[in-house]
Amino acid sequence: MNNQFDGEKKIFIIPSKKKKEFLERVERDLNEEQRKIVLESDGPSLVIAGPGSGKTRTIVYRVGYLVALGYSPQNIMLLTFTNQAARHMINRTQALIREDIEEIWGGTFHHVGNRILRIYGKRIGIGGQYNILDREDSLDLIDECLEELFPKEDVGKGMLGEIFSYKVNTGKDWEEVLKIKAPQIIDKIEIIQKLFERYKERKRELNVLDYDDLLFFWYRLLLEDEKTRKVLNDRFLYILVDEYQDTNWLQGEIIKLMREENKNILVVGDDAQSIYSFRGATIENILSFPEVFSGTRIFYLVFNYRSTPEIINLANEIIKRNTRQYFKEIKPVLKSGSKPKLVWVRDEEEEAQFVVEVIKELHREGIKYKDIGVLFRSNYHSMAVQMELTIQGIPYEVRGGLRFFEQAHIKDMLSLLKIIFNPQDEISAQRFFKLFPGIGRSYAKKLSQVLKESNDFERIFQLPFSGRTLEGIRILKVLWDKIKPIPIQRFSEILRIFFHEYYKDYLERTYPDFKDREKDVDQLILFSERYDDLEKFLSELTLYTYAGEKLIEEGEEKDFVVLSTVHQAKGLEWHAVFILRLVQGEFPSYKSMENIEEERRLFYVAVTRAKKELYVITHLTKRVKDMNIFSKPSIFIEELPVRELFEEWIVQREI
Repeated sequence: MNNQFDGEKKIFIIPSKKKKEFLERVERDLNEEQRKIVLESDGPSLVIAGPGSGKTRTIVYRVGYLVALGYSPQNIMLLTFTNQAARHMINRTQALIREDIEEIWGGTFHHVGNRILRIYGKRIGIGGQYNILDREDSLDLIDECLEELFPKEDVGKGMLGEIFSYKVNTGKDWEEVLKIKAPQIIDKIEIIQKLFERYKERKRELNVLDYDDLLFFWYRLLLEDEKTRKVLNDRFLYILVDEYQDTNWLQGEIIKLMREENKNILVVGDDAQSIYSFRGATIENILSFPEVFSGTRIFYLVFNYRSTPEIINLANEIIKRNTRQYFKEIKPVLKSGSKPKLVWVRDEEEEAQFVVEVIKELHREGIKYKDIGVLFRSNYHSMAVQMELTIQGIPYEVRGGLRFFEQAHIKDMLSLLKIIFNPQDEISAQRFFKLFPGIGRSYAKKLSQVLKESNDFERIFQLPFSGRTLEGIRILKVLWDKIKPIPIQRFSEILRIFFHEYYKDYLERTYPDFKDREKDVDQLILFSERYDDLEKFLSELTLYTYAGEKLIEEGEEKDFVVLSTVHQAKGLEWHAVFILRLVQGEFPSYKSMENIEEERRLFYVAVTRAKKELYVITHLTKRVKDMNIFSKPSIFIEELPVRELFEEWIVQREI
């Protein structure tokens, strides 16, 4: 139980038996670092939590301690990056203190923002009966605005959606937003601004909010309504924020305003794991926290309970080369193991064979597939490994994404080959035709029917067309005239012409991450050069797409090797981890060299996912078109004392 007085608002706590029992648990269950945070983090507090250091446990015990002191869960806000994480923490706290705390305000920023707007939104003109648009509905509304204002503009709604979201969450001006997210359409800045304003108008007319509005209007409410700001500052006696290094500018501003008077704010994060700037996250929020909140106490969690000393030594050596950070040295708790392996392979094909052979060996030794992670900087780095796993019959799943050949841009490229091989394939034909301006669903269906009935691509160009559809048909005719003379067995050349003559521009107009997709397509074309039989090529792609998806019987344990980008793998861990393609220009990627410290943090995150065994792989050569050229090891390898940190392996094929 507690009493709050006006003035300086000091809280007076009545000691209780519950508090005494809880303190005994704190003493028994936590290490000294964790205990200090649980017991002493009143006022502005920043916790720098190294990987595997028990930060979730620490947050759970801090919430439990506040409840044991007598604070109502209604006066505590717990902000996390997934609702699942909040639910997990609340459940653990309830089990810990054996008391119902369902009234705690726990969840993502968006979840809590929605709750606040439902109550107070009318004060800034937001009706409580609003609906929330999901991503697809939001993109459809953007597309409607585009069709209304600029029907001839060929800009993808997905790209516009990402630009709008980045603008709202970062607060940057339009020119900077476009330089970062879509430099290829910066000349359309006025069009994009007008579309954004019309999109906002349409949402007001429909009384709907999109996902980003839940934060933006929470921010506006705090900024413009002093009474509400004071009510919320007074109501939430304690606010705790997890993964603070991943917050964006808008979330940082919300936290400042929510703690304008009451300074009880505990943020937990690790600047060394700040890797999401492409989503709008800013490391500045965690680096500048002590300046924003004067009198901040900084706590460190440095004892790692996940990885062997050898893996931790490597991680410490990697991250100490960053200059803008809270310097800390992670300390291992586990006993010594084997050194990480630095593996030299000739190329991606040899890399894939090595990875799969070691996975098989680990599995024979009793390591489950699900305890093995294969991590990579970009999706296309994993294509060869996916194919080799399939060939070897090893089940795998791609975390947070599609298998390589299931991706939209890969299916788009392959649709042309499929209709060349089989003009009866209406599904592939419709997909292909819809890639061209002015050809929507109905026209694509009509064209695919003509192709199916005639088996002759030229018949399409004899049909009557007008307007934008005629423009699309003309573009298609130019492309077809360049493809038509090429023999079918040289289908890799057909793919290359399709890509460079048309599809590359389509990617740039359609997707904000078009550079990554271009690399995927490059990889597809290089792969296709291994074949001179189109039927075999298309048949094997089906195998690569669907084989290995072992059916799970009811009650059977799911056991797949996990393939994941490093970004998707944050927060996860495996017994054994492979990090692919530590090659300069690949990891770090050339486009990210201007933000080399974040790339190094990405490598640090990848390394610290491993518990017992770690394989870091670099290439001697890479394939460009139809030739091999020498590769250079990643700068992240070259800057390390390799002999101290790694056991070096050179892969050689049996003759």
